[in-house]
Amino acid sequence: MKKYSIVFDNKCAVCNTSVKTFQKLGFLESIQAIELDKFRENNLACNVNPVRACNEMAVINNESLEVSYGYDGYVNLLGVRFKRLSKFMSVKTIRALLNPFYHFIASNRRVIAPIKGSESTCIPTLRKGYRFLFLLMVSFYSIAITYLKGELLSEYNGLNFLSGERLILTTGLGWIFVGLFYKKANKWEYWGHLAMIACFGVLIQSFTLLGFYFFQNFLWIFVGIALSDLFMLWMHYNRMKIIQENQIQTLIWWVSLHFIAGVQIVFYSNTI
Repeated sequence: MKKYSIVFDNKCAVCNTSVKTFQKLGFLESIQAIELDKFRENNLACNVNPVRACNEMAVINNESLEVSYGYDGYVNLLGVRFKRLSKFMSVKTIRALLNPFYHFIASNRRVIAPIKGSESTCIPTLRKGYRFLFLLMVSFYSIAITYLKGELLSEYNGLNFLSGERLILTTGLGWIFVGLFYKKANKWEYWGHLAMIACFGVLIQSFTLLGFYFFQNFLWIFVGIALSDLFMLWMHYNRMKIIQENQIQTLIWWVSLHFIAGVQIVFYSNTI
């Protein structure tokens, strides 16, 4: 039997992937991966704080029953096979740099890979700072790709009224409008889902821009726009279904994005 057991949110795709990785690498045996929904049935988990274990994976020393959480738990697990790496990651400076990254992933895991609320007894604590950072990172990524796309589009006849800045406003104002006018109690959750949807949409366009770079064909740009639009529509529909939100919100989101973008395109095209 390995030295440590782990209590994890078994309804979380990110957590499940982490646990399976540790098992494949030989850090854990299958019986030492304790599902959070059933941890009270296991005597090894008698000292586990269920609220904290919901926010951070709990790692249990099988001999002393001492519990470590989150980043510190991962460091202990690494020490089973990589003692030098574990010691290095325990250094205060390294911990100060990497621990926030762990909290960032843990805090946003339910918008990265959503589940139905009824499927889990675990409701992670909302950390607005990490959620805002997630929104900010996606925004910067989206702005960079959209600016590049706008500059490319402006080089073609019929679209020379566009620019990087104008396309950012054309595509971005709709998202801001939808986010600001969503007033329900779960707005931070919805904003997180919007960010994830936008991230995937922009990721698709990033690949098509890469295709355009190597194969100078304007179709790459339009195919990227069409594919990302359809994929984001599917994602929004699916996520509203998961969080049990009325699909009218999907209609509001889609119409708002396209109506606001359409109005701006008409306005910019008349300013030439």
